[in-house]
Amino acid sequence: MSRFIIFLRGLIRHSGRALLAITLVVSGTTLLIISQDRNDDSSLQTATHDGWGSEALSMAYDGISSSIIPLANACGVGSSSCYKCHNGKRAAAANMDSEKAPWHSDHAKVNKSCAGCHKGNPRLMRESMAHNKMISDPRDKIQQACSTCHKSDDLETLSKSYISLRGE
Repeated sequence: MSRFIIFLRGLIRHSGRALLAITLVVSGTTLLIISQDRNDDSSLQTATHDGWGSEALSMAYDGISSSIIPLANACGVGSSSCYKCHNGKRAAAANMDSEKAPWHSDHAKVNKSCAGCHKGNPRLMRESMAHNKMISDPRDKIQQACSTCHKSDDLETLSKSYISLRGE
């Protein structure tokens, strides 16, 4: 056998061991971090209370236990940050009165957050970025806001009751 082939076999054998060692260290560290994060998620559990935004928090918490990727913060994967500002203190909270604004209660769990109807980016806290391409009143852009869930044939009929509450 040529010296080159012997050299390649040795290189592969030693590289394979090094690669296996690196893989084991990274996997072990990842599993350790995940288990620590899952054991220390009491702050997220206590944050899932009744009220506006609670459905987004509860869905985020439910998703943590099945995810192999730990949640970085309360506004992480599967969660909405809209309620962080729109809580009535920093910015107006959503009108949850089912008679004056039935669309919020009717669509409380659409697409897991406010972005289901309002679009924008619910994972960002900076207003200019979170509100980019946002629809402040979906009744103004029914086709764009509603057609992802509703058939276009039904949009006019479905929106009439919501538009009538605005006095149009």
